[in-house]
Amino acid sequence: MEIMTRDFGKVNVDESKIFNFPSGLFAFEECRQFALLSPLGDGVYPMWLQSTENVTPCFIVFDPAIIDGAYKITLNSSEKKLLKIDDSSNVRCLSIAVVPEDYKKTTVNMKCPIVINSDENLAAQVILPEKYEIRLPIYVDKGAK
Repeated sequence: MEIMTRDFGKVNVDESKIFNFPSGLFAFEECRQFALLSPLGDGVYPMWLQSTENVTPCFIVFDPAIIDGAYKITLNSSEKKLLKIDDSSNVRCLSIAVVPEDYKKTTVNMKCPIVINSDENLAAQVILPEKYEIRLPIYVDKGAK
């Protein structure tokens, strides 16, 4: 499928990288289909989550488990039902980043990840019951005390 992107112009996207969001994303409920773009190579972060319906919205995303190796999520029964998740489902999470002009001040939202059922190409943004930060800095100043 060919789509117009915010950052890369027209690109061809494999159908397996297009996800349906039955409820949209928070503040973007009208956008229901997004492509996961990996311009740096498959599995290399950051990635871009680009609406297939509009040039915007487009989000830079990271795997939260890379940022916090102990990252775990708890989904309630309605979220599992919406995403058709069972014990054998291939599930992954993405955290949306906010990248300001000074990229060293980039933060990620660990509290409200995007949960993807790759087997069904379904995704949803959820609010976790766990105590994760909404604006977690990803760059640490090694000189700071």
